[in-house]
Order: sequence, then structure tokens, then C-alpha cells
Amino acid sequence: MKSFRCTYRDPSGKIESDRIEAENQAEVIELLSAKNFIILSITEEASKIKLRSKKSGRIKDEEIVIFVRQLSTMIDAGIPLLQCLQTLADQADEGRLRQVLFNLVDDVTHGKSFSEALSVYPKIFDNLFVNMVRAGETGGFLSDVLERLADYLEASVALKRKVKSALMYPTIVMSIAFLILVLLIVKVIPVFESMFMDFGAELPLPTRILIATSHFAISWWWLIVAFAIGIFLLLKWYTSTPRGRLQLHTLYFNLPVFGQLIRKVAIAKFTSTLASLISSGVSIIQSLEIVSEASTNDVLKLVIIDATRRTEKGDPIADAFSASPYIPKMVSKMISIGETTGKLDALLTRVSIFYTEQVNTTVDGITSLIEPVMIVFLGVIIGSVMLAMFMPIFQMSSIV
Repeated sequence: MKSFRCTYRDPSGKIESDRIEAENQAEVIELLSAKNFIILSITEEASKIKLRSKKSGRIKDEEIVIFVRQLSTMIDAGIPLLQCLQTLADQADEGRLRQVLFNLVDDVTHGKSFSEALSVYPKIFDNLFVNMVRAGETGGFLSDVLERLADYLEASVALKRKVKSALMYPTIVMSIAFLILVLLIVKVIPVFESMFMDFGAELPLPTRILIATSHFAISWWWLIVAFAIGIFLLLKWYTSTPRGRLQLHTLYFNLPVFGQLIRKVAIAKFTSTLASLISSGVSIIQSLEIVSEASTNDVLKLVIIDATRRTEKGDPIADAFSASPYIPKMVSKMISIGETTGKLDALLTRVSIFYTEQVNTTVDGITSLIEPVMIVFLGVIIGSVMLAMFMPIFQMSSIV
């Protein structure tokens, strides 16, 4: 038996969508025609078990944004949710998202709510996504919630792309500098060493240190690689522990130059997420809990957890944030005003916009600053090596 997804209009004019098991498409047409249904579309489905188990790669953030935006538009136009999902699944490109959409259609058809169907895929639709959709379903404003979600996801993707672009240049420059340094030590310095041996005099100290470093790197490269891997694995293990993650994230916040950028990114994401949840009808307590779970920085997560506990006891939300040295005073002041005026979501949105603009400004400033700093860095590192190599030549008269 094969499975077919069918959309049809019943004798009363109502559009329905259902999954029908049959041997072929002709049998489905015969079954529906016998009930006087007007067939709108018939699509053969793959096995659900196969779809669940098959891995076709990662779903890009941009794909989720497009899906949410299209779904919001279709629901706002009055098209039933099931028909929207079926249409989007039919037109999706081959890949993991198409598989997930067909499974969502199947789950919703069999009685699950949309939020319940989404919760099956926590790595694709996180807790924030599911809870906002649940609030929209409960309140009857799903299209509005999906539109807010699309705006939030688009802003998050843009912010992530902006930060990555700022970090890309120094990463590439550092990698190139490291490769050049390795090439000089392993290939170039031994050639100069054989030339220096003919001088018959003591070489300058920097040159001797450089030659000794070259000998060690060539003879014990496996030990250096093993040591580097060991340090990497040790740091990876330690930063996976709660204490290690907290110390690492505290270090992130206190880094020179980049620390301010990381703080601003964290604040922009936190305020944007909290504003989206509150404006979607999720309670303050639940919103804070979801935001704390969604936070990728343990320092900020502890602050949010403390705010949640204080709020449960009846204290103002702003109190916990004002006590943290990592939360700007402006943010806690705006939260306090929002609580007082009952416009917390609107003020959080303004704070999010402000810090997103601050991130853009900071990234532009760092990008313009990085280039001369990297040039100086490369000049110092590579220049020092080259100077140590050529010092014997500069002092040839005294050495000979």
C-alpha cells in the first residue's frame, strides 16, 4: 500500500486535507469521487519511518526563515494550516527540510497540534520557537506570531553573519602567519644554518635560538602535535563542565576589544528573544525560563535564572539585572520602566534595536582597526624571524 496526501473540497464547499492509503493514484481518485469530493491535489508520500531516519544534511537558518515567512503569509491569507504545510512541503527542494515538512503534515493530520509536531525536532525548532507557536495557537493569532518569529530569525541570522565577518579576517591572517612561520622554521632556516656553519664564529643569540627551535621542530614535530592535541582535548573537556564553561564565558566578556562586542551581541539577542516571547502572549516567568535555556552564555544565563527566581517571589525583574556587572545600567532602567508602564515588550524591542546597531558600529570599528593591527602583528612576527636569520650576514665582517 502507498500513502497519498489529498486535498479536496467536500459537498458543503469546505476544503479538507487527508492522507489516504491505496494501491495507486487511480484508486484514490475513485474513492474520493464516490463521495462526491472535488479533488484539488494528490501527492504520493514517502514512508514516514524512512523520512524520520534518513539524514540529508543540516537545515540552514535561511531556509527556516523563508519557511516561517511563507507560512505566516499563507495563514494570514486564510488558508488552513494543514493545507499551508502541504503546499510548502510539495514545493520545497529535496533535502532535510522537505522531509521534516512532510512529517509535520502527517503529525498534524493525525491530531497533533502544530506546536506538538514542531517539538519533535528540537534541533531545528528550539524551545523558543515551539513556545511562541503554542502561544499563537492558544491565542488565535498564529500568523502574527509567525511573522514576529520570521523577523526575529532574520535579525539573528544577520547578526550572526555580521559577527562572523568581523572574526573571519583575523582568523585568516593568523592562519597564514602560522603557516609562513612553520615554513620558515622547517624549510628555510636549515638552508641558512648550513651557510652559517662555514663562518666558523659564534652566531648571534637570536640566530642560535632560531636554529635550536628549528632543530626541535624538525626532530620532535610529533611531540609538538601530540602536545597541541592534548591541550586542545583538555580545554575542550574542561570547558564542557559547568565550571569551565562559566570561566570561559566570563573570559569572553572580559576580552579586550572583542569582549565588548560579545557583550553587545548577547544583550541584543537576550532582549530581542524576551520581547518576542512577551509580545506573543507568553507569561513573564515562562519567557525568562525559555530565554535562560536558549542563552548560549552561562554568565548571562545565571543572571536570567536569578531574575526568574526573584520574579517568582514577586520582586521586580529589573532588580536582578541591575545587580549584575555584565548588564548595562541602561538595560535594567528600560526594563524597570517597561514593568512600570506595562510596555515591557516594546521597550525591550527598542533596547534590542539599539544594541544591534551598536554591534554593527562596533564590528565596523573593529574591522577598520584589525587591518593595521594585523599588519603590525605580521611585521613583528615574520620580521623578527627574518632579522634573526640575516643578523649573521649583517655582522659578517666581525664573524669572519
